[in-house]
Amino acid sequence: VEGIGYDFIPTVIDKRAIDYWVKTDDDESFAMGRNLIRHEGLLIGGSCGATMAGAFRFIKENKIGAGKRVAILFADSSRNYMSKNMDDSWMEANGFSMKEINRTCNEKGYYAKLYKVA
Repeated sequence: VEGIGYDFIPTVIDKRAIDYWVKTDDDESFAMGRNLIRHEGLLIGGSCGATMAGAFRFIKENKIGAGKRVAILFADSSRNYMSKNMDDSWMEANGFSMKEINRTCNEKGYYAKLYKVA
């Protein structure tokens, strides 16, 4: 995912301020991002897809139930990605199978309405 896909942790980060780390891959990040665009009308970029995919994993792994809230901040918009991860042709040309993206969405439950995750 452009901008966040590097394999390092910035030295300025205070690791004590972080309660939970989640690592996502490009497939699930783009799958979630495209799902949010398609089904929720949120015009976001790939890093926001990674953020939401990580939130889904956090919710499932920690069994966050009804009546609980998880806050998620989206740091970008789709403006810079109109010809990239939002474009089926670009996705295919860069090794992202749309069939695989759809399988990932179904397998991970990304087609669920976001307010009904728990």
